[in-house]
Amino acid sequence: MAKTAFTVLTVALAVLLIDRMKTAEAFTEEQAVRAIIGEASNQGFKGMVCVAEGIRNRGTLKGVRGLRAKHVDKQPERIWRMARRAWKTSAKTNYVKGASHWESTDFPMPRWARKMDVVAVYKKHVFYRVSRKGKR
Repeated sequence: MAKTAFTVLTVALAVLLIDRMKTAEAFTEEQAVRAIIGEASNQGFKGMVCVAEGIRNRGTLKGVRGLRAKHVDKQPERIWRMARRAWKTSAKTNYVKGASHWESTDFPMPRWARKMDVVAVYKKHVFYRVSRKGKR
């Protein structure tokens, strides 16, 4: 009886883990660095750290348009080094106060931002966090 219960529990746990792996969008450090460059190559080191924090807080690269930005591959090696350093640094900073979304001030406020709180602004980026006030 105990062996059967253990087997059922093991199978259930395995199914749960597999399901979780399917829904999680894992990304590599190199993909994160590409996204940082695509989003903030002209924002300096701190601007890159801010975007990197947002990526970490979001936990996914879904919706991060900078990942596929055409200018990324044309950036000099110093920008790539800066972005790699920004990614590492972002694990220990909190400039964007938990923000998981951001947008450039070059564009109008996106519709999705209306339900979020502005928690930080750095150069040309506004950083948003899911509202704790229940905005509608």
